[in-house]
Amino acid sequence: MDSLTRPAPQTGRRRPLDSAIGSVVALVATILGLIVLAWAILFVTKGRFLKPTFVKYASRYADRPVAVGGDFQFYFNPFHLKFLAEDLSVANPAWARDRQLFTARLIDTEISTWDLIFGRQHVLYLDLDGATAGLEIDKAGRNTWTFAGDTPFEVPPIDRATVTNTAAHYIDAKHAADVRLTFGDLAGQVRPGGRENVSGPLTFRGGGTALAHPFSLRGAFTTPNATITGGHTGIELHADVAETAVDVSGTLPGPTRIEGADLRVAIAGRNLQTLFKLAGATAPATRPYRLAANFTKDGSDYRFTHLTGRFGDSDLAGQLAVQTGGARPKLTADLRTNVLDIVDIGPWIGYSPDKLEAAKQAKAAGRTPPPALVTTAGGHPRILPGAPLDLDALKAFDADVKYRAATIRTGTVPVTNLVVNLGLDDRRLRLTPVAFDVIGGRLTGMIDLNARARPVATAYDIRMTAVPLGKLLTSFKVEDNGTTANVAGHVALHGSGDSVRASLGSSSGRIAVVVSQGTLWIRNIELAKLDVQNFIVALLGRDLKKPRDIRCGVAAFTVRDGVSTADPVLFDTGRAVYAMKGQFSFKDETIGLSLRGRSKEFSLFSGQSPIGIGGYFAAPSVNPISKELIGRAGGAVVLGVVATPVAAILPFVDLGLAKNSNCAAVEKAETAAQVQAAPHDPKTAKQKKKVLGIF
Repeated sequence: MDSLTRPAPQTGRRRPLDSAIGSVVALVATILGLIVLAWAILFVTKGRFLKPTFVKYASRYADRPVAVGGDFQFYFNPFHLKFLAEDLSVANPAWARDRQLFTARLIDTEISTWDLIFGRQHVLYLDLDGATAGLEIDKAGRNTWTFAGDTPFEVPPIDRATVTNTAAHYIDAKHAADVRLTFGDLAGQVRPGGRENVSGPLTFRGGGTALAHPFSLRGAFTTPNATITGGHTGIELHADVAETAVDVSGTLPGPTRIEGADLRVAIAGRNLQTLFKLAGATAPATRPYRLAANFTKDGSDYRFTHLTGRFGDSDLAGQLAVQTGGARPKLTADLRTNVLDIVDIGPWIGYSPDKLEAAKQAKAAGRTPPPALVTTAGGHPRILPGAPLDLDALKAFDADVKYRAATIRTGTVPVTNLVVNLGLDDRRLRLTPVAFDVIGGRLTGMIDLNARARPVATAYDIRMTAVPLGKLLTSFKVEDNGTTANVAGHVALHGSGDSVRASLGSSSGRIAVVVSQGTLWIRNIELAKLDVQNFIVALLGRDLKKPRDIRCGVAAFTVRDGVSTADPVLFDTGRAVYAMKGQFSFKDETIGLSLRGRSKEFSLFSGQSPIGIGGYFAAPSVNPISKELIGRAGGAVVLGVVATPVAAILPFVDLGLAKNSNCAAVEKAETAAQVQAAPHDPKTAKQKKKVLGIF
């Protein structure tokens, strides 16, 4: 009974906190168990069953097909994320020429899980074999490595890497570039403390086309550790393109950046014009050249400083820059030459650099050089350059170029202090000026080529100050010229055409060369008018080299549609007046002139007939036997037979009735009609010192 009345023992109540903790512990244990289970499943299976899921979500992220053709592994090993794929491929957009952006026979990598939790990508190691990349930029600027969401792919930091059998194909439609590169095998790692260690340089080799020209290249990143981490990168590169060799060495701010680069660039080739054409620009043609300069990029400017080198047999130094921020690229240059060989000027005005080079080499070898400046058209020689301007290149860029040459080596006339200021503004090319010193005088030219018009409008304005005629002729091996006169001149022509030959062949205007007072040997005066008597008298009196006064002279031509007519050509001395008639043509380069001297002195035996000057610019001819001279000879024979032998000299008698020209009109280079209309100077008038007057 006691047992029936004894109170039951009290049970303890569970507190709420204990229940919550128990639930959390149970949940965490469950999650951990599931994680351990998932880890175990992944570790045992290597995550191969996730291959379809990976392909699905990777394709969705990249917005293009991603495929794995071989083995696939995706698991924690043991704590970091392990990824392995065989025959992995990532497709390119449909517009690209290469079907795949990236392929690899094997990619084996491990990624830091801790960094992934905090939104960072950090590759602990990467083994890549048989990889290829198909990179392309189209004309609209789209590229193949920007995925969905307009996010370009970026390579994450890599601690250790091994890369073998890797290549890349790069296409840039805008610059007509198609490049294939093969990279040398790479092995490297980041040591504790963040120090990189890559054995050997990162080499590359390849080729393709750039601006539609084939090329090949080879090179290396000489600081591979900095290259991998995106730091300052040493580079050495050699490329061959369009008969041009390019060598680059120095430092880049990064493996794919040239902003702030510190490079030395050396180029060598047959014609510098070829290299400019590759860049869509134009430049004067040159003979074989080699140049070197420091190169850097600053914003939109590409700068070449400390430039040195040679083109042909001439040296070159200075600096240049290309500004790309405006409507058109602009070339700015300040260049100088110590000694400029005259042969190297030929290509600037349209002569073939290849022909000039062949002639130079033949002469150096002792052979007869081919006619480098002469071509044939219609069976006749032509010497005016016919190479056309590159009109498409003229509209591609602007230019402001200053060029100086201390000495021009001509082999004949000493020429110094050449100055050329070239400006190109929206297809209008101006040389303001082209100037140089010649034997104490100076020639200054202004040339305007306006390619905005069709056909190209051309204008030439060339002036020459007083140049000693005797020294000038001596320079051309005319040693016994016997003159102390000076010459000055002015050429003012305008025409149309895209070459020197075409523009002069259509030109109109005026050409004039004025001869000042001076002296001339008696011998030359008498021979020019075929005065045998006075020549013999001077010879017997040993006076052939006795100076006689030159009163004045002018060689003026009026040019219409490429045909130049003597207007007038007149030379007045104390003994005779010489006049030239006829024409020469810039169109076909023919010459049809005759020079006739009229004596101011009596002579019993003088030809009194014109001397013909004919042929072509490239092959002139002189013929002293004219129809008039033959007629005089025939008349002498008849008179000698019909009358007396003494009468035979009558056709050759010169009464010396020529009058002094009006030198004021001559020295103003007035037209023939104006000179003839002016009153003659009196023979006895004392000559006053003249001042050259040019129209």
